[in-house]
Amino acid sequence: MESTGVSCLRTEEREFTLEAYGKNREEAAGAVFAKLKKEVYAAVKGLILHMEPKEVYLLKEEEKTQVQKLLGFFAPREIQNYYLKLRIVVTVKYM
Repeated sequence: MESTGVSCLRTEEREFTLEAYGKNREEAAGAVFAKLKKEVYAAVKGLILHMEPKEVYLLKEEEKTQVQKLLGFFAPREIQNYYLKLRIVVTVKYM
């Protein structure tokens, strides 16, 4: 026979502000969400079963292009760097 127990599933919303760099916008966004996963696991004490971003707010976005010259002999090359700062609201379900 089954006995009815007490549910140990918890749900809460957390907010994180994270920033990252990348070669393009997609790489920078991927780096932000990789950091988000680490931050959620560090902040929540328990076994995380599910996490879902509810809201994503763009706080700052910068695209920088620099010209790099090597000893003046070689052709200069452009280095593109992308910066994103996001505020993310995440719903976390854990035990």
